[in-house]
Amino acid sequence: MDLERVRKYYGHIKNALLGPRNKEFLIFLLFFFISAAFWLLQSLNETFDVEIQVPLKLENVPSDVVVTSELPSLLAVKVRDKGTVLVRYIYGAEQLPVDVDYKDFDKGMTSGGVVVPLPYVQKKIQSRLLSSTSVVSIRPDTLEYFFNRGARKKVPVRMAGTIETSPEYYLKSVEFTPDSVEALAPLSILDTLSVAYVVPVHASGLSSNRRVTRSLHRLRGVKFIPAEVSMGVEVDLYTEKTVEVPVVGLNFPGSKDLRTFPSKVDVTFRVGMSRFKEITADDFVLAVTYEELMENDSVKLKLRLKSVPPGVSNVRIEPSEVDYLIEQTQGE
Repeated sequence: MDLERVRKYYGHIKNALLGPRNKEFLIFLLFFFISAAFWLLQSLNETFDVEIQVPLKLENVPSDVVVTSELPSLLAVKVRDKGTVLVRYIYGAEQLPVDVDYKDFDKGMTSGGVVVPLPYVQKKIQSRLLSSTSVVSIRPDTLEYFFNRGARKKVPVRMAGTIETSPEYYLKSVEFTPDSVEALAPLSILDTLSVAYVVPVHASGLSSNRRVTRSLHRLRGVKFIPAEVSMGVEVDLYTEKTVEVPVVGLNFPGSKDLRTFPSKVDVTFRVGMSRFKEITADDFVLAVTYEELMENDSVKLKLRLKSVPPGVSNVRIEPSEVDYLIEQTQGE
């Protein structure tokens, strides 16, 4: 029964494909594929330029040498040949690794930088290509590496970029683990290197603590160990606090004294929750000097803080002006 059904379906398909209209369509497809094949063969016989990726590696580096800035791992090489040849390069039929021999550029220096000439690399690439293939260009066009024989320096890690918090928060601290790294580089670079920056950070609207891993910003000729650090960002919630601060006079003669009405005023400020109990009235100095008072033309004394503790902001004094008098003491 199943065999009979298959034959029936096969007959329907055969009749449909070999019908008068479908015959014309099949003939059209046949000629289309033949013409496409001829066009492809003709195109592959023409000359083209294509870009291929060529691996690059530094070989025979002595055990006491540290390469602080490597050669690029891949070269973009533009080659010219017939399409039939280029297809072999494009689809990996030909392997083209290029080795740069350290010994070819070793001049016995303890540290420094080496520029590998393009003709040196081009010659090695050409030797691995078919004789009909020519090298048109190589990118990057500057190939260099830096090395030393153990010279290193410890430098602190610093942040680069900007971190902004939500309006009700403030940035309490930014810490790195480790807080310093070893820099390996030629001596001429180490002498001027003083800090290692992380890859620039750009964050906004933070309202919670963060810890992320950040890479160190790469410098030409420098190798950092480790190359990554853990960055901890701590934020704190703002709150307001009010303390009562006395108004004091400074540099007054021994026979005179300052009296203000009131003698103490409210100082309101914004501070992080973690320091709310830590900040007291003793951390503020609300004072006026005798010299300032002598130049005051008003019957009121405008108050200004002489000292404000770190970590507070939006400081307000209430009242901002007070009545005053200079009192003669009994000392004179």
